[in-house]
Amino acid sequence: MSFVGEGQSVIMSGSVVGSECETLESILSKNNIELVVLKDPGGGDTRAGYCVGALVRERGLSTAIRGRCASSCSRMWLGGVERTLEGPNSRMGLYGNYNGGGGLLADAPIKLRAWIPQYAPSVDKDLMEKWIHLPVNKSMMYFYNEKAELCENGACSLIGGRNARNAGLATK
Repeated sequence: MSFVGEGQSVIMSGSVVGSECETLESILSKNNIELVVLKDPGGGDTRAGYCVGALVRERGLSTAIRGRCASSCSRMWLGGVERTLEGPNSRMGLYGNYNGGGGLLADAPIKLRAWIPQYAPSVDKDLMEKWIHLPVNKSMMYFYNEKAELCENGACSLIGGRNARNAGLATK
């Protein structure tokens, strides 16, 4: 990922390659950062996503999404004490953890079921159970400010009455 400082914010963009936690920790030790902005990051290294999310929470920082944030990026965003989506098209995508062939890892639902409510205590647990059990990494639940949708096999359908806030994900 690339890291760009902007006042009291750091903007992270690009694929998650594994070194993000160490890089962010170094930036935080040298700067007065209050907000981590995730700008169209790709998915990637799962361990780094969890580590950044934990570091963000430990430091009491807020997170924001500009564009699309999914996969390991979602773990980073959920670390924010306050979590926002900037604009009507920004979205956060959630699914399980998958192996190299795209199949759901057997222990993924257990780990996600324990981790997500620690960082988003108001999460809709019924919806969470659905996204952590999506069988292949080509399926995703997307949450926007005004809507939510389930995308499978190239087709998306609305999840009635749901959005990032009332699903317990965004805080404002």
